[in-house]
Amino acid sequence: MKPVSQSQFLFVIGVEKCGTTSLFRAMQTLPEFNLTKRKESGFFRSQYEKGLEHFESLFRDSFEGTAYNTDITPLYHRFPMVMHRIQRFKAPKKVLIMLRNPIARAFSHYTHDIINHVSKGERSDHFRSTRVFSFFDLWQTRGSYFLRYEPIVKDAFSRFGRKNCYVLFFEDMVDDWKREAARLDAFFGFPEPVLASVTLPHANRIETVPFVFGFGKLNDGGYWMARKARGGVIFLDGLNELQIRNAFAAQGSYTLSVPESVVAEMIDWSELDFRALENLLEVDLRAWREPFDLGHSFATVEREDLDTVRTYAREHGGPVSYAGHNLREI
Repeated sequence: MKPVSQSQFLFVIGVEKCGTTSLFRAMQTLPEFNLTKRKESGFFRSQYEKGLEHFESLFRDSFEGTAYNTDITPLYHRFPMVMHRIQRFKAPKKVLIMLRNPIARAFSHYTHDIINHVSKGERSDHFRSTRVFSFFDLWQTRGSYFLRYEPIVKDAFSRFGRKNCYVLFFEDMVDDWKREAARLDAFFGFPEPVLASVTLPHANRIETVPFVFGFGKLNDGGYWMARKARGGVIFLDGLNELQIRNAFAAQGSYTLSVPESVVAEMIDWSELDFRALENLLEVDLRAWREPFDLGHSFATVEREDLDTVRTYAREHGGPVSYAGHNLREI
């Protein structure tokens, strides 16, 4: 194996929900980038003790080639020890930081977690414990969804050298990919268009929030519930009455509409960070200060979904109840 010190690496250390998946997909067809087999290897956070050979095994190809060995794990920026490990990694490396309007980013991260984790019961031991999940509560505590960007960028500059870091803004990437891709190509040292030669595989598709709309009792005395999500109705069974209650309580706590006054409050809170970032990067972030709507929506229950639930109820015994969307018990 060629010494790792003779290979070159790219680390995309953040930030979540700022277009890292789109960038990963754009790089997938390009031989100039040796990507990990799956996005977000997390090696420097959770697998570091397994060593370099394990790290190499996470990539499509070995470290022998001339491509940038690229690890896109956007939560890396949250862990100082992880950043220290990457800093100590003895190989030529470049670091990419991706940013987005922090309020839109926070809400996107919040709804992502509802869709992929909270609504599935992953954060509540399969609804065995109560898990309310309000965006307003997170805002009041200034939880991990609400980030200060300037310290992240400043820390990266300090650790890796400013010339080895690039800050890519999500809005610029989506609005004018060819221009931003050309700048990235220059940062990577490509003499010819590489990223600028491909289309950014990004779509502003907004996935709706899964909606628990039906439940019933099984022949054995347990409970089931029906959840509408992208792709159809998903049934969860083997539940007890408390789990049903907890699932509805969690769903009732979701924040899918944020008033303009709260968005304005968030913008005001971000102002100091905006100014610091503008000074550090010599950019103009006035667009981030403009008011905007912040909202999401539940999945819509269609007539055929009700028919699917009726069929399920007949096959498994017991009455079925509906909740929400003006549906009535039958």
